[in-house]
Amino acid sequence: MNKKNFIKGLVFSLVIFVVKLHGQGNFFSINSPQEEANAIIDSTLSQIDTCIKLHQYAQAIIPIFQLIEYYNDTEDYLHMHQYRFLLARIYFILGWYQKALANIEYCQVYFRQNERKVDLVRTYHFLSLVYYKLQNQEMASYFLGQCELENPDKNNPLCVHEHMMLNAVIKIGLNDSLSKFDLSKVIKFAKTNAIVDLQFQSYMFLGDYYKARNNPIQACIAYSKSHELTLEMGYLEDIKKLDMSLYDCLKAQDKHEESSNYLLHYIAVNDSLNTLKHNENLNKNIAKYEQKELREERIDLAKNQRLFELKSRRSNFTLYSLLFSIGAILIGGYLVILFYQQKLNATNIIHKQNEQINQQKIKELESTLHLQTMESMITGQEDERERIAKDLHDSLGGLLSTIKLRFDKLESDSKHNGENNEFNKVHELIDIACSEVRNIAHDLKPGALEELGLIEAVSDLLNRNNREKGPEIIFQHYGFDFGKNIDSSAALQIYRIIQELINNSIKHANAQEILVQLSLSDDILEIIVEDDGHGYNELNIKKGMGLENIKSRVKYLKGDISVSSDSDKGTSTLIHIPIG
Repeated sequence: MNKKNFIKGLVFSLVIFVVKLHGQGNFFSINSPQEEANAIIDSTLSQIDTCIKLHQYAQAIIPIFQLIEYYNDTEDYLHMHQYRFLLARIYFILGWYQKALANIEYCQVYFRQNERKVDLVRTYHFLSLVYYKLQNQEMASYFLGQCELENPDKNNPLCVHEHMMLNAVIKIGLNDSLSKFDLSKVIKFAKTNAIVDLQFQSYMFLGDYYKARNNPIQACIAYSKSHELTLEMGYLEDIKKLDMSLYDCLKAQDKHEESSNYLLHYIAVNDSLNTLKHNENLNKNIAKYEQKELREERIDLAKNQRLFELKSRRSNFTLYSLLFSIGAILIGGYLVILFYQQKLNATNIIHKQNEQINQQKIKELESTLHLQTMESMITGQEDERERIAKDLHDSLGGLLSTIKLRFDKLESDSKHNGENNEFNKVHELIDIACSEVRNIAHDLKPGALEELGLIEAVSDLLNRNNREKGPEIIFQHYGFDFGKNIDSSAALQIYRIIQELINNSIKHANAQEILVQLSLSDDILEIIVEDDGHGYNELNIKKGMGLENIKSRVKYLKGDISVSSDSDKGTSTLIHIPIG
């Protein structure tokens, strides 16, 4: 911002402000407060304006402090922070960057709280520039990023080009050619609008760009233009930096005489700055105002703290009451939910228990029905076997016996008795038929089972299957010598199981040796039937009636069965049946 235009605008605002104060009571004197206020403000503004025009920035610090104090007392905080901004600019010109930061931070908070967008954006730009000068790249980037959130390019061209300049230096970097393009655009805008501050800063950064790319000639040109502008404005810190930059560039071009002149000028400016820095009267006044501000801040903080404590005490009762009410509601709600949840859980538990009981009853009924069905089926089978066995024995057996008797008589009456082979063959066939009928009848209705018991019946069964061309059958039994009797119904089912297993080994497995072993111990009957036949793969075998009948009978007797078989390795069947 052009300082001259800013001061003129401020003077106009102050005149309006003083006119508004007319008639509001005594401010500075008992006789004529308005005139005295006008005189003080005009004198202070004139002093500041003179100092800035003469580039005596250090002399403007105390009058600016006076204005800040005045506007603080009259609660005109906008003007107070505008002069804080001016004070921060003067500190920046003198190279007192930390003091500039302290004041600009106040401005940043005020402008943000009061939503003065343009002032806030320019404050962010200033903060970013100060941190860049302090070589704090992280904070410089942060405030530049904060500025982007405020949309600086929306309505204000100055903010747009300030942002473009800082973005070229801080974010893009002086090693990127894009930064040169942006800086050139900013210089053009600054020249057109006679914005000296923006112009000299852009020329300085452009010189830094060329210097970073080892182009001392172009750097010298840019630095010289910036140097010329800073001399006009009397910006001592920037003049000092430009003197050193020009010295380096001219030295790189072997222009030692010109470079020496800039070095001497650098020393002179640096001495001036050191003199200002160690000015006892100036430092004393600055310290005085800073301490006063610090005291006022502490007083305000204490007031705010007391006010806060008072409000806190007044609101404690309400807060506690509210918390108690909320707590009571929450506890009541929790108890209601807990009661409902417990009731729901109890209902669910009862429901699950009822379901389990019903499922168990259903399973028991299914099991009972299955056993009854199985019992009816087995009883029916045995009744049918007994009927068929009687028919075979009484009818077909008697008929074959009659045929044999008549054939024997016919053979005895024949003249060729004992010499006709055909008679012998027929006689042999009749004997075989009678034997087969008798065996079938015994298989269907084992009479030895009722008369002699399980062991004798099984032994008889195995003897009838133990033929010359058939497999060798080995029968072993243990534990049947202690007078334990097996129920006739259970004995019949055990007999049928062994009969079916032997039949499978002979007909399907083509076994050469079969082992049948019965062991009775602790009311458990163990049945083992093993053969060395072909065996089978349990996954590939098709389930037949024989194996299903065996499993049904074992289940009916409440036993368990285990079959182990593999192709070409024989079959082993293990059955356990409780004998109660």
